[in-house]
Amino acid sequence: MNYILDTLKTMALDFISMIKGFAYGFIMVGLFIGFLGGVIYGVLYIRNLLI
Repeated sequence: MNYILDTLKTMALDFISMIKGFAYGFIMVGLFIGFLGGVIYGVLYIRNLLI
């Protein structure tokens, strides 16, 4: 019985870790896309001012 409870506890902790990792990855990709968009916007804006 202890083996089954320990296995279920481990599976639950792994599942929580997977959710946290997915959320972290989603946030990091979103920040990367936002940062990249900001850099492209800034470069094009400065280029437009100079021309």
